[in-house]
Amino acid sequence: MDRDEERRLDEEEYEEITCCHRVTICPLPIRNILVTEPILECLGESFTWGKLFEIATNIGIASLGWTVLYFLLGETMLPRNDGFGLYVLVIFSRWLGSSLSSIPYLKLPPVSGMLIAGLIVRNSGLYDIRENLGLATTSKIRTFCLTFIMIRAGLQLSTTSLKTHPIFIIILAVLPSSVELLVLAICCRYLLSYHWDLSFIAGTILGCMSPVITLNCVLALAEHGYGEDKGLATILSTAACIDSVHIISLFAICCSIVFANERGTTQWWYYVLFGVRDAILGIVTGFVLAVCFVFFPHRGHRYATWYRIICLVLGSLICTTATEKLRPISGAGYLASLVVSFVSMIGWKILSPSFDTTIFRRAASILWQLVQPILVGVIGADIEFADWSLSRFGLHLSCILFGLTARSIVVYLTTVRTLFTWKERLFVVVCWLPKGTLQAALGPMTYERLRNDQGDPEELEMGLDIVRISVVTILLLSPLGCSLITVFGPILLEQTTDEQRRRDRQMSYLRILSLLPTSAN
Repeated sequence: MDRDEERRLDEEEYEEITCCHRVTICPLPIRNILVTEPILECLGESFTWGKLFEIATNIGIASLGWTVLYFLLGETMLPRNDGFGLYVLVIFSRWLGSSLSSIPYLKLPPVSGMLIAGLIVRNSGLYDIRENLGLATTSKIRTFCLTFIMIRAGLQLSTTSLKTHPIFIIILAVLPSSVELLVLAICCRYLLSYHWDLSFIAGTILGCMSPVITLNCVLALAEHGYGEDKGLATILSTAACIDSVHIISLFAICCSIVFANERGTTQWWYYVLFGVRDAILGIVTGFVLAVCFVFFPHRGHRYATWYRIICLVLGSLICTTATEKLRPISGAGYLASLVVSFVSMIGWKILSPSFDTTIFRRAASILWQLVQPILVGVIGADIEFADWSLSRFGLHLSCILFGLTARSIVVYLTTVRTLFTWKERLFVVVCWLPKGTLQAALGPMTYERLRNDQGDPEELEMGLDIVRISVVTILLLSPLGCSLITVFGPILLEQTTDEQRRRDRQMSYLRILSLLPTSAN
């Protein structure tokens, strides 16, 4: 490379980090300001011109979004109206979640800040979501957000880990959450004085880990090579996704027992058959849609990737919204959403050996960034501190800790007869601690259904208490689990080098090629 070429590349690199180098109408000092430089020394070195550009962009996007919604929806988007209150809640949740997660050494996941934002909005008297938004709208919001959780879960499922460790993954996904469910149900019955049916519903809500928090933390460690020698990231990702499906299915069965529409039917096995029927219906529907999405559009289409993403989202939303119309609480739609994304990915990989899943996971991550503030902010805005008591809060903590202890013991025992070392087994226990995502989605569903049915006031208070203990679980275990995974990951796991990871990827690709049929001569 000659000197002219080097000089040209240096100038281009310099121009990229300036404010507006080529805009000659601006004064020279403004054009040559580096975006990496701090604005003022009193504000600190972290507040750079680039940060100012980012803040201005976010404010501009929020303003444009409100303007579009105002012209579409009218006066509801004006201050002190319903739409404006929800929009401010979402923006505030997003801002506080990202702000708290960016604090160094604190290691707070965004879900904690978003929940705190909802609590602030509700308890400061700025917005009463129960009166202004209504039950039907909040229920649709949770259905919409939970659909994206299942899409992400299906995209993270790994056929390689399922083929390599099928029994271990199933046991790790099902057994710890089931044991924690039973322990939590007993605790809710005798410590919180719930009825047995609502105790089991509370157990299913609180017994599920947060796949979003765990996956984000584990994949961040895997990018630096931690645990990649044994494929720990893919194993934990797959088990976490199956755990979510297992808990949602049990939640649907428990709700079918409590909110049965069929009069005169009291046999417990009748509702188990409901759950089996929903599972079969969800798997078949998801499989049929996935087969359609595999072949349509054709893999050679110019915009095949974007068409596939649109089909995944719309197909999954059809499944969840349709089952909500048929039955108010059912796991068939969410199971179908997971099957659609999982089977579609398998089909696309079979048709194209060079198929890359990165763009799909990135698109799902971006969509999740949009819907997460809505989901978590809404549950925070549904809680009023005036209804809480300190003694009840202590009982909530006791139930959570009892269930968590049982889960941790079972997780460690399930990893005893495996190839993992004792340090890696402890890391798996830590990875099963975070909670937050499904608690935010499932927690208010029971209370909403009890209010719709206008049932017994005692049961209505129990349903509200389930929402409270869900909030306590999120506030306690989402930041704690995220911090423990991030801190103990480098301590408990072995780190592989870039050369070893590159060699493993090459061997994996060669194995895929060896399974392809050879063309006939």
